Parts: sequence; structure tokens; C-alpha cells
Amino acid sequence: MNSDSARGEHRDEPVRGEHRDESVRKDRDELVRSYRLCRRLAHAANSTFARMFWLLPHDQRRAMEALYAFARHTDDLADGVEEVEVKRQRLVAWREELESSLVRQSEIRNPKSEIASVLPALADTARRFDIPRDYLRQVVAGVQMDLDHAGFATFDDLRHYCVHVASAVGLACLAIWGCRDERAIAPATDCGVAFQLTNILRDLAEDAARGRMYLPRADLARFECGELVAGQPPPRPWIELIKFESIRAVKLYDASAATSQFLAGSGRRMFRMMHATYRALLAMIEREPAAVLSHRLRVSRPHKAWIVLRTMVT
Repeated sequence: MNSDSARGEHRDEPVRGEHRDESVRKDRDELVRSYRLCRRLAHAANSTFARMFWLLPHDQRRAMEALYAFARHTDDLADGVEEVEVKRQRLVAWREELESSLVRQSEIRNPKSEIASVLPALADTARRFDIPRDYLRQVVAGVQMDLDHAGFATFDDLRHYCVHVASAVGLACLAIWGCRDERAIAPATDCGVAFQLTNILRDLAEDAARGRMYLPRADLARFECGELVAGQPPPRPWIELIKFESIRAVKLYDASAATSQFLAGSGRRMFRMMHATYRALLAMIEREPAAVLSHRLRVSRPHKAWIVLRTMVT
């Protein structure tokens, strides 16, 4: 048999590399769909953080959307009315899917849910921007800590929690914004703790109504704080405690401002906007500490617009 007839007999067989090319195409298509899903989730969120992504160039904006979608979904796994054990099992499964995606840095085959398709974009983002994988693991661990919430004995214990649920995301952002200076880690970590402590103070009454208290037991005992009763004026000890925690947060904001000097361009502008917005929220709590026990404080849209304008022109 001559070579021509041999080639003719096998003309319907795949040429070398055809299967691989098809696999690459499918992975590429899945990655595109994953990034699109992350964008939809980020745009649908009522989040000051997500609304600031427009400041960033396309690649960084897409990466921030992937990081946000991952953190948002991880947090959502601990919400809802299901039994704690059901939520715990979901988080364990999510952690396993995360590890698989980071190892393969490719699509997750047969994901357990549609939302799992945020992971290809996250893995691609982690690879492109060299995000330390432990930051992503800490996000999951932080939500697991929240699921087993039993309060915190000391501020050091609370800080450990804040580092996982807030600082880890901020440190991942540094990588996306192009910061590789290790000197930025300490102030950026303080920034995440400051943001989370501000959230805790803002949500104090709401969390208490759900049977959750994030402020350290040592501080509650120090100020002799009793039970919060909905609809009643806040007892004086609670006002003093809120003032005390606000001062602690102010010191963290002051220390974390140094993060800006290690950033440049759009990443620096975004950091400064986030820092200023959360600092403005804390200022509201400082002015009216009793207000957090009666309603949810928010920075007004005009104030946010002023922060954006000030940041863009300075």
C-alpha cells in the first residue's frame, strides 16, 4: 500500500493535536462565560466597593469582579435558613472546588452548582496577577469562623477574624493593582480590620437582634454593657463602648493610610476612595454613636460623589 492510499484510509481520523485544540477552545469559552458571570454578579450587588471598579483598566476591573464574585458567593454560603451542618458541608465542598481550580487553573468539570463557574475566572485571575493562594483560602476560612460564631474574648481574637474576612480580600486587591512591595502588607491589613470594625459598629443593633455580638467580651465587661433591648433608648455604657471602639478604628485608619504610598494610578485612586468612604461612615458613628442602635447609617450619595470628585482631582 502506498503512502497516498494509507493517508486515504485514515482521512476520517483526527489529526494530531485536534483533541487538544478542541479542549483548549472549550476551556477558553468556559473562561469567557465565567468572567461574564462574575461581571453580572458584581453589577447586581448593592456594594460601594463593586461600584468603584469602573476606575480600573479592563484587565484589573475584570480581575476585581472575579475576586468580588468569589468573596460574595463564599459569604452567601453561610446565609439562609438551612441548618448549620448543611452550610458547613457546602463550605467544605466549596473549599475543595477552590483548591481544585487553583491546582488546575482551568475549568471545574461538572461543577456542583451554576455559581461554581466563578472559579475558572478566579483561578485565571490568581495566575495572571500572582495572588498568593492563602489569601483566597483565608476568605473561606473566615466564613467558616462566622458560621461557628461564638463571639470573641479579646480584640486580638476579633482582629484575627477581621483579617480573614476583610484583610485577605484587600491583600489580594494589592496584587491585582500591581503592588508587590511587602511594606504595604501591614497597613493594608490594618485597613481591612478598620473596614470590618466599622461594619461591626454600623450593624451592632441588627446583629444583636440575630443573637450575634462581634465586639470583644472583654470590652463588654469593661464598660458593663447589659443586653440591648429593641425600641428602648441605648444605655449609657453602650454609648461609651461605641466611642471606645470608634477610637480604636480611627487609629487603624490612620495607620492604614500609608497603603496609598505603595500604589499608583487607578489602584491608588480606588484605595483612596474606599478608605475615604469607610472613614466617612465611621465619622458618622463618632458623631452619633447612639444612632447605630436605632437605624442603619449610610454615607449619602452626594457625600460619596464629593469623595469621588476629590479623589479624582488630587
